[in-house]
Amino acid sequence: METEPSTVESRPHDGDRTYQFEPETPLSETVIAAVAAESGLDELEIADEFGPLYDAVDPTALDSLFRSTPRTDRSVGSVTFAYATYRITVDQTGQVLLEDRD
Repeated sequence: METEPSTVESRPHDGDRTYQFEPETPLSETVIAAVAAESGLDELEIADEFGPLYDAVDPTALDSLFRSTPRTDRSVGSVTFAYATYRITVDQTGQVLLEDRD
């Protein structure tokens, strides 16, 4: 039985390259969705084109770093890493910013 790939709603804000992630969506999925939206590729093509996300950052650690729990709010701070052709910054506000690498 085949399953449909999950889709993540990532919407740029004010025409820039900042995407918002929702608390119930793993941050790593939002990063992949943002890269797909910026590069014009399908989310399933991202790993073939740029390699797996885990070559740049540990997706499990990234997901847990800014995850809210019933006892705590999201952690404070930000993480920046290079993936695909972008420098990606994620922070506690739920923002995923993509900038071209120089």
